[in-house]
Amino acid sequence: MRFGRILVNMFEEMDNLVVINIVEHEIDKNLPMMIPSRQQCLSLMATHQMPVHIRAHSRYVAGIAVGLSKTLNRHGAGLNMELVEAGGLLHDIAKAHCLRTGESHALIGGQMVRRMGYPQVASIVEDHVNIADSDLQSPLTESLLVNYADKRVKHTEVVSLEERFGDLVERYGVTSQRRVRLNQYLSLFARLEEMIFAGLDIQPRDIVVWAKVIAQPADPVFALAGS
Repeated sequence: MRFGRILVNMFEEMDNLVVINIVEHEIDKNLPMMIPSRQQCLSLMATHQMPVHIRAHSRYVAGIAVGLSKTLNRHGAGLNMELVEAGGLLHDIAKAHCLRTGESHALIGGQMVRRMGYPQVASIVEDHVNIADSDLQSPLTESLLVNYADKRVKHTEVVSLEERFGDLVERYGVTSQRRVRLNQYLSLFARLEEMIFAGLDIQPRDIVVWAKVIAQPADPVFALAGS
């Protein structure tokens, strides 16, 4: 067994100034791995009426996360790229709904995906908002890769962590407490970034150019996954 922690009191949740308590979900690692295909994910995005701009953001997050996973796997990481891709595509499946209701899009999205029969993907959706120090004490996971990719994609632009968090501070840092908290999260994500790129032959700045590959019309977003 493992516990997938959902820390859902920051980032997009601030759109509605909502603070949600920490919730824990127990996930059985022995459950059969159920992963929707890319086409199934795209169909689910349409079925659940994800707005075009959120779909585009999700595709970029998936592309960056898959590209990183593929690079890490060349160094023996053993990450499941299909799981990474599905988690990236569906991580914001409840975003538009929750902007209307004020609920946590990570929590509600995870519940939705779990009901669809994809518990491992649901765990990624639930965990994609924040990060804790304890997450950095274990090997890299598919969930951490999607979380990191989400923090590198502002809308459909691949940016540095500093730029992404600078935007968050500008939009949401309305109190000194929130600014401090955002800077604490930046520090944690910077440590995660160091974990990801340690021993790789690329640097964090290098993935900015991946956006050009992801945007190719012939295979939007996923050229990295299939190359």
